[in-house]
Amino acid sequence: MKQARDSLLDAISGVWKPATGAGLTVISASGNDIQIAQGDALLPAALGDVDVDNNTVNVKLFWKSGKQEVRTISPTKCGECDGPGPITITAGDGTQRDYSFVRKVSQDDLTRIGALSAQAAASAPAAVQPSTSAATNRGIVDMYLGGIDMNIRSCPGSTCAAVIIVPKDSKVSVDTSTMRDVTESSGNNTPWVRVTYEGAYCAPSEQDSQTGCTPSHGTDAPVTGWMNYTRLLSAPRPQQ
Repeated sequence: MKQARDSLLDAISGVWKPATGAGLTVISASGNDIQIAQGDALLPAALGDVDVDNNTVNVKLFWKSGKQEVRTISPTKCGECDGPGPITITAGDGTQRDYSFVRKVSQDDLTRIGALSAQAAASAPAAVQPSTSAATNRGIVDMYLGGIDMNIRSCPGSTCAAVIIVPKDSKVSVDTSTMRDVTESSGNNTPWVRVTYEGAYCAPSEQDSQTGCTPSHGTDAPVTGWMNYTRLLSAPRPQQ
Protein backbone atom coordinates (compact mmCIF):
# COMPACT_ATOMS: atom_id res chain seq x y z
CA MET A 1 0.00 0.00 0.00
CA LYS A 2 2.84 2.41 0.84
CA GLN A 3 4.49 1.70 -2.48
CA ALA A 4 1.22 2.37 -4.33
CA ARG A 5 0.75 5.60 -2.36
CA ASP A 6 4.29 6.78 -3.13
CA SER A 7 3.76 5.92 -6.81
CA LEU A 8 0.54 7.96 -6.92
CA LEU A 9 2.22 11.00 -5.35
CA ASP A 10 5.07 10.67 -7.82
CA ALA A 11 2.56 10.54 -10.70
CA ILE A 12 1.13 13.97 -9.81
CA SER A 13 4.53 15.54 -9.12
CA GLY A 14 5.93 17.56 -11.99
CA VAL A 15 5.71 20.76 -13.98
CA TRP A 16 2.33 20.96 -15.70
CA LYS A 17 0.85 23.09 -18.49
CA PRO A 18 -2.90 23.83 -18.51
CA ALA A 19 -4.89 22.74 -21.55
CA THR A 20 -6.24 26.30 -21.78
CA GLY A 21 -4.63 29.51 -20.62
CA ALA A 22 -1.05 30.44 -19.83
CA GLY A 23 1.32 29.73 -16.97
CA LEU A 24 2.81 26.59 -15.47
CA THR A 25 1.90 24.73 -12.30
CA VAL A 26 4.59 22.98 -10.24
CA ILE A 27 3.51 20.17 -7.92
CA SER A 28 5.95 18.47 -5.55
CA ALA A 29 4.38 15.73 -3.40
CA SER A 30 6.00 13.06 -1.26
CA GLY A 31 5.51 11.52 2.17
CA ASN A 32 2.99 13.70 4.01
CA ASP A 33 3.81 16.98 2.30
CA ILE A 34 2.80 18.77 -0.89
CA GLN A 35 3.89 22.09 -2.39
CA ILE A 36 2.12 23.75 -5.31
CA ALA A 37 3.20 26.86 -7.21
CA GLN A 38 0.96 28.38 -9.88
CA GLY A 39 2.91 30.91 -11.89
CA ASP A 40 4.46 33.23 -9.31
CA ALA A 41 2.05 32.26 -6.52
CA LEU A 42 2.67 29.59 -3.88
CA LEU A 43 -0.63 28.01 -2.87
CA PRO A 44 -1.33 27.53 0.88
CA ALA A 45 -1.63 23.77 0.44
CA ALA A 46 -1.59 20.72 2.67
CA LEU A 47 -1.82 17.08 1.64
CA GLY A 48 -5.23 15.50 2.19
CA ASP A 49 -6.48 11.97 1.54
CA VAL A 50 -4.47 9.86 -0.88
CA ASP A 51 -6.92 7.33 -2.35
CA VAL A 52 -4.92 4.61 -4.07
CA ASP A 53 -8.02 2.60 -5.00
CA ASN A 54 -9.62 5.50 -6.89
CA ASN A 55 -6.31 7.03 -8.05
CA THR A 56 -6.96 10.47 -6.53
CA VAL A 57 -5.07 12.87 -4.28
CA ASN A 58 -6.88 15.52 -2.23
CA VAL A 59 -5.21 18.87 -1.59
CA LYS A 60 -6.44 21.11 1.23
CA LEU A 61 -6.09 24.86 0.58
CA PHE A 62 -6.25 27.39 3.41
CA TRP A 63 -6.95 30.88 2.07
CA LYS A 64 -6.17 34.08 3.98
CA SER A 65 -9.90 34.85 4.10
CA GLY A 66 -10.32 31.82 6.35
CA LYS A 67 -12.06 29.84 3.62
CA GLN A 68 -10.91 26.26 3.15
CA GLU A 69 -11.08 24.35 -0.10
CA VAL A 70 -10.41 20.77 -1.13
CA ARG A 71 -9.14 20.14 -4.66
CA THR A 72 -8.73 16.68 -6.15
CA ILE A 73 -5.89 15.72 -8.48
CA SER A 74 -6.45 12.73 -10.75
CA PRO A 75 -3.58 11.38 -12.92
CA THR A 76 -4.34 9.58 -16.18
CA LYS A 77 -2.29 6.73 -17.55
CA CYS A 78 -1.12 7.28 -21.11
CA GLY A 79 0.37 4.37 -23.01
CA GLU A 80 1.33 6.56 -25.97
CA CYS A 81 3.01 9.31 -23.92
CA ASP A 82 6.78 9.60 -23.62
CA GLY A 83 6.40 10.63 -19.96
CA PRO A 84 3.61 10.69 -17.38
CA GLY A 85 0.06 11.13 -18.67
CA PRO A 86 -2.03 14.26 -18.06
CA ILE A 87 -3.69 15.17 -14.77
CA THR A 88 -7.10 16.64 -14.01
CA ILE A 89 -7.60 19.03 -11.09
CA THR A 90 -11.15 19.35 -9.75
CA ALA A 91 -11.73 22.53 -7.74
CA GLY A 92 -13.97 22.86 -4.72
CA ASP A 93 -16.81 24.19 -6.85
CA GLY A 94 -16.67 21.19 -9.19
CA THR A 95 -14.94 22.88 -12.11
CA GLN A 96 -12.21 20.81 -13.75
CA ARG A 97 -9.03 21.70 -15.58
CA ASP A 98 -6.70 19.40 -17.50
CA TYR A 99 -2.91 19.70 -17.45
CA SER A 100 -0.28 18.11 -19.66
CA PHE A 101 3.13 17.01 -18.40
CA VAL A 102 6.13 19.24 -19.18
CA ARG A 103 8.90 17.69 -17.07
CA LYS A 104 9.73 16.35 -13.62
CA VAL A 105 10.40 18.74 -10.75
CA SER A 106 14.02 19.90 -10.69
CA GLN A 107 16.19 21.38 -7.96
CA ASP A 108 15.70 24.76 -9.66
CA ASP A 109 11.94 24.39 -9.16
CA LEU A 110 12.38 23.53 -5.47
CA THR A 111 14.69 26.51 -4.99
CA ARG A 112 12.08 28.76 -6.61
CA ILE A 113 9.34 27.35 -4.36
CA GLY A 114 11.55 28.11 -1.36
CA ALA A 115 11.98 31.70 -2.56
CA LEU A 116 8.20 32.09 -3.04
CA SER A 117 7.64 30.76 0.48
CA ALA A 118 10.09 33.30 1.88
CA GLN A 119 8.35 36.11 -0.03
CA ALA A 120 4.96 35.01 1.33
CA ALA A 121 6.29 35.02 4.89
CA ALA A 122 7.84 38.47 4.44
CA SER A 123 4.55 39.94 3.17
CA ALA A 124 2.36 38.34 5.86
CA PRO A 125 0.56 40.71 8.27
CA ALA A 126 2.58 39.30 11.15
CA ALA A 127 6.29 39.74 10.59
CA VAL A 128 8.03 36.37 10.72
CA GLN A 129 11.69 36.29 11.61
CA PRO A 130 14.03 33.49 12.74
CA SER A 131 13.56 33.01 16.46
CA THR A 132 16.23 34.24 18.86
CA SER A 133 14.63 32.12 21.58
CA ALA A 134 14.89 28.85 19.63
CA ALA A 135 15.97 25.81 21.58
CA THR A 136 19.67 25.05 21.47
CA ASN A 137 19.00 21.36 20.85
CA ARG A 138 17.26 21.55 17.49
CA GLY A 139 15.49 18.60 15.96
CA ILE A 140 12.32 16.51 16.13
CA VAL A 141 10.98 16.09 19.67
CA ASP A 142 7.72 14.94 21.24
CA MET A 143 5.82 17.63 23.14
CA TYR A 144 2.41 17.78 24.77
CA LEU A 145 -0.58 20.06 25.00
CA GLY A 146 -1.60 21.24 28.44
CA GLY A 147 -5.11 21.70 29.72
CA ILE A 148 -6.39 23.58 26.68
CA ASP A 149 -7.31 22.59 23.13
CA MET A 150 -5.03 24.10 20.48
CA ASN A 151 -5.35 24.95 16.81
CA ILE A 152 -2.90 23.66 14.25
CA ARG A 153 -2.62 26.64 11.91
CA SER A 154 -1.69 26.83 8.24
CA CYS A 155 1.20 29.22 8.89
CA PRO A 156 2.98 30.70 11.94
CA GLY A 157 0.82 33.31 13.69
CA SER A 158 -2.57 33.55 15.39
CA THR A 159 -4.08 35.24 12.30
CA CYS A 160 -3.42 32.19 10.11
CA ALA A 161 -6.29 29.85 9.29
CA ALA A 162 -6.97 26.95 11.66
CA VAL A 163 -6.48 23.55 10.01
CA ILE A 164 -7.75 21.34 12.84
CA ILE A 165 -8.27 21.57 16.62
CA VAL A 166 -6.14 19.20 18.69
CA PRO A 167 -7.69 18.18 22.05
CA LYS A 168 -5.94 18.98 25.32
CA ASP A 169 -3.23 16.64 26.66
CA SER A 170 -2.46 15.31 23.15
CA LYS A 171 1.07 14.56 21.95
CA VAL A 172 2.53 16.30 18.89
CA SER A 173 5.84 15.91 17.06
CA VAL A 174 7.69 19.25 17.04
CA ASP A 175 10.44 20.30 14.63
CA THR A 176 12.30 22.84 16.78
CA SER A 177 14.52 23.80 13.83
CA THR A 178 11.52 25.57 12.27
CA MET A 179 10.94 27.92 15.21
CA ARG A 180 9.98 31.48 14.19
CA ASP A 181 9.28 34.60 16.24
CA VAL A 182 6.03 36.18 15.06
CA THR A 183 4.97 39.74 15.84
CA GLU A 184 1.30 39.29 16.68
CA SER A 185 -1.39 41.94 16.25
CA SER A 186 -1.02 42.71 19.97
CA GLY A 187 2.59 43.70 19.35
CA ASN A 188 4.01 40.77 21.32
CA ASN A 189 6.62 38.45 19.82
CA THR A 190 5.63 34.78 20.05
CA PRO A 191 7.67 31.72 19.00
CA TRP A 192 5.85 29.32 16.64
CA VAL A 193 6.99 25.86 15.50
CA ARG A 194 5.98 23.37 12.83
CA VAL A 195 4.24 20.34 14.34
CA THR A 196 2.87 17.03 13.10
CA TYR A 197 -0.13 15.32 14.70
CA GLU A 198 -1.92 12.00 14.36
CA GLY A 199 -5.07 11.11 16.26
CA ALA A 200 -8.52 12.36 17.15
CA TYR A 201 -9.38 15.97 16.40
CA CYS A 202 -12.16 18.54 15.95
CA ALA A 203 -12.87 20.60 12.86
CA PRO A 204 -12.57 24.38 13.38
CA SER A 205 -16.28 24.75 12.64
CA GLU A 206 -17.06 22.49 15.61
CA GLN A 207 -15.32 24.65 18.20
CA ASP A 208 -17.47 25.16 21.30
CA SER A 209 -16.40 27.82 23.79
CA GLN A 210 -18.32 26.04 26.56
CA THR A 211 -17.46 22.35 26.13
CA GLY A 212 -14.21 22.66 24.19
CA CYS A 213 -13.11 20.07 21.65
CA THR A 214 -15.01 16.77 21.68
CA PRO A 215 -13.16 14.84 18.95
CA SER A 216 -15.41 13.62 16.16
CA HIS A 217 -12.74 12.85 13.55
CA GLY A 218 -9.53 10.85 13.26
CA THR A 219 -6.59 11.65 11.02
CA ASP A 220 -6.17 9.41 7.96
CA ALA A 221 -2.60 10.68 7.60
CA PRO A 222 -0.37 12.91 9.73
CA VAL A 223 -1.47 16.56 9.77
CA THR A 224 1.27 19.20 9.64
CA GLY A 225 0.97 22.87 10.57
CA TRP A 226 2.02 25.43 13.17
CA MET A 227 1.49 25.88 16.92
CA ASN A 228 2.38 28.46 19.56
CA TYR A 229 5.54 26.99 21.13
CA THR A 230 4.99 28.67 24.51
CA ARG A 231 1.82 26.62 25.07
CA LEU A 232 3.50 23.25 24.57
CA LEU A 233 4.91 21.12 27.39
CA SER A 234 8.04 18.95 27.33
CA ALA A 235 6.24 16.20 29.30
CA PRO A 236 2.60 15.22 29.86
CA ARG A 237 0.94 17.22 32.60
CA PRO A 238 0.09 15.29 35.79
CA GLN A 239 -3.42 13.83 35.66
CA GLN A 240 -5.75 14.38 38.58
